[in-house]
Amino acid sequence: MKRMIAVAVVLLLAGIAWAQNPPAASPAKPAAVFSPGDAAAGEVIYLRYCAACHGRALKGDGPVASGLKNSPGDLTTLSTKNKGVFPYDKVAGVIDGRETSRVHGTPDMPVWGEIFAITTGTEAPSAEAAVKRITQYVWSKQEKAAAEKK
Repeated sequence: MKRMIAVAVVLLLAGIAWAQNPPAASPAKPAAVFSPGDAAAGEVIYLRYCAACHGRALKGDGPVASGLKNSPGDLTTLSTKNKGVFPYDKVAGVIDGRETSRVHGTPDMPVWGEIFAITTGTEAPSAEAAVKRITQYVWSKQEKAAAEKK
């Protein structure tokens, strides 16, 4: 019985000590930083792999768009639809296959991360770099908010 009371007291004291000094929260993941150089390099990759569906102007009107079950989205309005913040991680995730998009419904959009990893010609040293460059390019083409246009 004395042993159980001692254990309870130790646990109680440990709980009080922890409450006074909780472990530090893990640092937040830093936000993506826009890179004009990566965006420029991403244009070449985008035109080669994405423009057939999403169009040269990223409006979802590429030459094969009409033949798809679900039409490709307008990639220039992603920031506007996300309260003015470009959803970098989501876009990169959809490109490389880590995230699925309801808009895509069926797997009409290839998982480019897998394809870049086994092919050459992406103008990038790795699949990760290719995805980053395309994402940066899409980010560079976001429509300006109405207030910024004036």
